[in-house]
Amino acid sequence: MLLVLAVLASPASAEAPVQLDPQGTTVAAFGGWAAWSRSDPATGRFALVTRSPQGAIALPAIPESASPFDVELGPAGGSAVLAVYSRCADTRQLMGCRIDSLALGLAGAGERSLSPPGGGSDHRPAIWNGELAFLRRNATSAGRRPDSLLAWKLGSRTVHTLPLPSSRGNRRAGWPAGLTGTVTGLTIKGSQVAYVTSNVVGSFGEATLWFEPLAGRPELIDQETGGAGNVCQPQFVSPVLSGRWLYAYLHACDPSANPHLDRLTRYRHGEVQSAAYTFVHSGQPQITLRLSL
Repeated sequence: MLLVLAVLASPASAEAPVQLDPQGTTVAAFGGWAAWSRSDPATGRFALVTRSPQGAIALPAIPESASPFDVELGPAGGSAVLAVYSRCADTRQLMGCRIDSLALGLAGAGERSLSPPGGGSDHRPAIWNGELAFLRRNATSAGRRPDSLLAWKLGSRTVHTLPLPSSRGNRRAGWPAGLTGTVTGLTIKGSQVAYVTSNVVGSFGEATLWFEPLAGRPELIDQETGGAGNVCQPQFVSPVLSGRWLYAYLHACDPSANPHLDRLTRYRHGEVQSAAYTFVHSGQPQITLRLSL
C-alpha cells in the first residue's frame, strides 16, 4: 500500500487545501505550486502532473517516464518556480540518468536538460535559485558505496563534492565501518542541504537525518534503528528546510504497528519540536509525504 499525502499551501487561501490523486505518487511542492507523478494504466508509465497556486491541474507536454519522477520544486528568481527531475535509461539500476528541468507557469516552456560537468548518471536533484544538489551514480562500486552527493551552480564549469557521513563501526553489534548508507531524500535551500540516509545490514536497519552546509561537514540531526521485528524499515521522509528549521517526517515502522510513534518533527540548533497529530492510521504502509512550508 502506498499512501500519498500532500499539504499544499496556496497564497490565495488562508486554509491549506488537500489535493488527492488516487494514481499519484512522489509529490513535491513550493511557492503554491505542486507536482507529482500519476500512473497511466494505458501505457504502464508515469505522467508528470502540476497544480498551480490557483488550483489548476495540468499535464505538461513532456514524455512520460518508466518510473515515478523524482521531482523537486524550487525558486528560480522572482516568482518563477522550477521543477527538476531525472530521466534514466535504466530506472532500476539508475544508469544513464540525466537531469531535466521545466519552468512552471510559463506559456510555451519546454523541458530543458541540465548538464553538470564531469559526466555520469545524475539523479535525485533539488534546486534553489540556480544551485543544484544531486546524486551521481557510482557505477564502478554500485552496491558497495553510496552515490556521490554533488552541488553545482547552473552554468559554472565545476561541481562541488559534498562529504558524506561515515561510521566508525561497532564490532559487537556487527555494524561495519564506512559510509553511512544511501541517500534516499535530498533538499537544498541557499547554501545548505539536508538529506536522509538508509542502511541495512542483515535484519538491522538504520535511518538517519543529516544537515550540511555546502562548505561544511555533515551534522547528524536524528536517527532511528529497526530490526527483524519491525513491520518495515524505519525511514525519514521528505526533509524540508524552511526558515531556520529543518522538518522531516519519521515513519517508525514499529513492531506493534503503532502509528502514534510516527512523528513530524522540526529541528533548530538543538531545539526539537514534534507535532501531536498522527498523519497515518496504520504503522505499516509505505509513505510518501511532501510538505510545502
